[in-house]
Amino acid sequence: WLCAASLTAAAVSAAPAAFHHDLLDSVLTRRVNEAGGVDYVGLALERDRLDRYVADLATCSPRNCPERFATGRDRLAYWINAYNAFVLRGVIDALPIHSVADVEGGLDGFFRKQRFVAGGDSLSLDDIENRIIRPQFRDPRIHFAVNCGAASCPALDRTAYGGADLDARLDRQALRFAADPAHVRWEKGHLHLSRILDWYGEDFVKWYPTARAPVDGTPTLIDYLKLYAPADLLSRLTPGAGSSVEFNEYDWALNARPSD
Repeated sequence: WLCAASLTAAAVSAAPAAFHHDLLDSVLTRRVNEAGGVDYVGLALERDRLDRYVADLATCSPRNCPERFATGRDRLAYWINAYNAFVLRGVIDALPIHSVADVEGGLDGFFRKQRFVAGGDSLSLDDIENRIIRPQFRDPRIHFAVNCGAASCPALDRTAYGGADLDARLDRQALRFAADPAHVRWEKGHLHLSRILDWYGEDFVKWYPTARAPVDGTPTLIDYLKLYAPADLLSRLTPGAGSSVEFNEYDWALNARPSD
C-alpha cells in the first residue's frame, strides 16, 4: 500500500503544471478600469509583468504543450488571453499613438503584418482570431471577449480568462455588450448595432446555440441578440416591431484611460 501511494504521489508531482494566466491577471487588474479603458502609458512604464507573460506565451501553447491544457475551455481561454495580451504589447511598443491604425502599415500592419510568438509559432493577431479561435472553437461569444485596442471594441475585462469558468465569463461579456448603448441601442425607430455584428454576422447565425434555437426557422442575428438583450430592449427585437437596423461606424481610437 505504501509503495502504491508513493507511486501515485510521484505521478501527481510529475504531472505538468497547468498553464497559468496570473501575470496577465495582475496587469489587467492594475491597468484596466471598470469601463474597459486601458492605462497604456502606465503599462508602458511598468511593463515587466506583461513582458514576462508574453514570454510564457512564446514558450508554451496548446499546440506544443497540450498536456498543460486539460480541456477545450482551457485552450480557448489561452487563445483569448494571448490575443488580448498581444494587443496590449503591440500598443505599448508603438506609443505614442492615438489609434492602432497609427502603427506602421496601418490596420493591416497591426493585425496582419505584426508578428507574435505563441508556443514557438509566429502568428499575427489575424491568425489567432481567424485561423485558430473562430474555426477551432466556433463560439460567437468570443467576439465579446477579444479586444483589439479600439474604442468600439467590446470592453476589455479586468481579469484574465480561465477554463473553469469560461462559459460564465463569456455569457457575462455577451450580456455586458448587449446592455451597452455604444454597441446596441434603440433610437427613433432604428436599432443601432456595433459593426462587429455586421462583420461577423454569419458566426452568430451559424454557431447559434442549438439548445436555444427558435422552433420556427433558421435563427437570425436578432434572435442571437435576444439571448442577451436587457429587458427594455427585448420588446424592440420582436417580429413586427417595425425597426430597421443600422450599423455604427467603427471608432479605431485607442480604448485608453488617463494614467494614474
